[in-house]
Amino acid sequence: MKIKILVVLLVFSATVFAQQDHLKTTLFSFTPKTNGVQEVNGLAIGLGLNMSEKNSIQKINGLNIEINPLSIFILMFDDPERRGLLNPPTVSVNGLSIGTGHSNMNENIAYSGVAISLFNAGYSCNGISVNGICNYTSQLNGIHLSGISNMSKSANGMFVAFSNYSENMNGIQIGFLNKTQNFNGLQIGIFNKSTTQKGIQIGFWNSNKKRSMPFINW
Repeated sequence: MKIKILVVLLVFSATVFAQQDHLKTTLFSFTPKTNGVQEVNGLAIGLGLNMSEKNSIQKINGLNIEINPLSIFILMFDDPERRGLLNPPTVSVNGLSIGTGHSNMNENIAYSGVAISLFNAGYSCNGISVNGICNYTSQLNGIHLSGISNMSKSANGMFVAFSNYSENMNGIQIGFLNKTQNFNGLQIGIFNKSTTQKGIQIGFWNSNKKRSMPFINW
C-alpha cells in the first residue's frame, strides 16, 4: 500500500513539474505580455522585449519580430548611456530579429545571429546587424552596418557607418568619422582618430598618439 501511494505521489509530482515547464517554455509568444513564459523556441512577435516590468521572457531562440509604432519616439527620448550597459545581460535573443527598433527600456538584451532594425540599443550584438539609424551596445562583435553610427565599449569585427566609435576595437572601421581609444586594425574614412593604435589609418586626415598625417598613418 505504501509503495502504491509513493508511486502515485511521484506521478503527480512529475505531472505538476511538466506543466510548470510547459508554462515556462513555448513555441510562440506575444511580447511584451508573456503570461509567465520564460523561454520561446520558435516565434516571438509584438511590441518588443522588456517594455514592461511584468515581462518574464529570458531567452528567444528562433525568430523575434518587434513592430512598435512608437519606436521613433523611443529613439528620440531614450538615452542608452544612462542605463547600466556594462551589467550582465538578462535576456538573450538567438536567431533572426527584425524590428522597427530594438531598445530595452528596463534590462539588458544580448542579440546573437542576425538583427535588422531602425536602431538597436542593448548589452551586446554578436553576428550581423543592419540598422537604419544607429547601433549602441556595450559589446559589438561581427559585421555591423548602420546609417548614422555604431557605438560600443568593446568591438571586434567590421563596422560601417557615417560615424564609428569604440573604446577598444579590433578589426575594421569604415565611415566618414572613425574614432577609438585603443585600436588594432584598419580605419578607412575622411577623419580617423585613435589614441593608441596598432594598424593603419587611411583617410583625408589621420591622427593617433604618435603622429597626425594626411592620407595614410600608422
